[in-house]
Formats: sequence, structure tokens, C-alpha cells
Amino acid sequence: MLSVQYKIKALILLCLMIGAPLITTATEIRNINFAVLQKVSDGFEFEPIVLGKFSDFINVMEGSQLLLLSHTRNSITEDVINLQQDVLRESSEGLNDIGISCSLSFLETSEDENNLSFEIGGLCKILDSLNENISAIIPMASLPDSDQGIEAWVELYEDEESGTAFYANVSTGD
Repeated sequence: MLSVQYKIKALILLCLMIGAPLITTATEIRNINFAVLQKVSDGFEFEPIVLGKFSDFINVMEGSQLLLLSHTRNSITEDVINLQQDVLRESSEGLNDIGISCSLSFLETSEDENNLSFEIGGLCKILDSLNENISAIIPMASLPDSDQGIEAWVELYEDEESGTAFYANVSTGD
């Protein structure tokens, strides 16, 4: 006769096996690089595309400050990437929540294995509970792939009122 503990373990294992999706197609694994910047210099303008590696990107963005930088490793198509960076601060007006919260969808949209194509899009919120929060709807946008020799950062969205811009690219683990 099986013990109750053994039956529970077997039931849990069965539930995990039934609920686990089976991956039947090969998918490309990529790293998603995502940056949020805010203007700090008058007259500074964000570039729609910045060619080069991260150091080149940061040099071009000298008139802005980096608010959030994320490197999400080993992403595959249909992953949802959640990013959050915020600070809770007590002020004379009460508790203030200042930061950024994003939920992004990553897709591989390749038509063949020789010409890989990737997209990202989603919703980001610029949080400031004492002022107006800003919702940024980022439509699906094509991302350059460093594995295909394209070292670049693409602007996904810019909110001119707050001076905030969102950039991304795709890289391999090499």
C-alpha cells in the first residue's frame, strides 16, 4: 500500500507534467537589452537609431541620464519581460512612488533561418504618484540583431513632455 506522502508527490509530479508546455519547434535564444533615458540638457535630442556597441550608445546619449538598464538573458519567442525600478519616498505630501514599470512581449518573427527577425513591444508606466503617471504604449517594433552584424540601439518610444525615451536591441550570448 502506497503512503499518503508518496501519492501526493506522484500527484504533484503528474500535474507538473500535464501543465508543462512541450516545445516542438526550435527557437532562437537571444538577450534583450532595454534602456530608459531622460533628458537632462536643454537642446538634447534623442536619436531614432544609434549605431555601435553599448559604449557608443552611452556616448551619444551624453545629454541624458540613464534611468533603467536591463539585460534579459536567454529570451525566446513569446516571452513576457517584466521590468520594474522604483523608489518609495516619504514627502510632505505623503508617500511618493517614483520609477518605471514595464511589461514587454518578445517575438521572433523570422520567415526563414537565414534571416532572423525579432520584435518587442508592450506597456511601460513612468511612475510619479505626486504628479501625473505616464503610460507609454510601445507598439511592436523590429529590433536589430547583433548576431547578423547589426550593432545598434533602436528608439521604441519617446515621451517629449517628460523627456523620457525607451531603447532596445537584441544580442547573442557571445
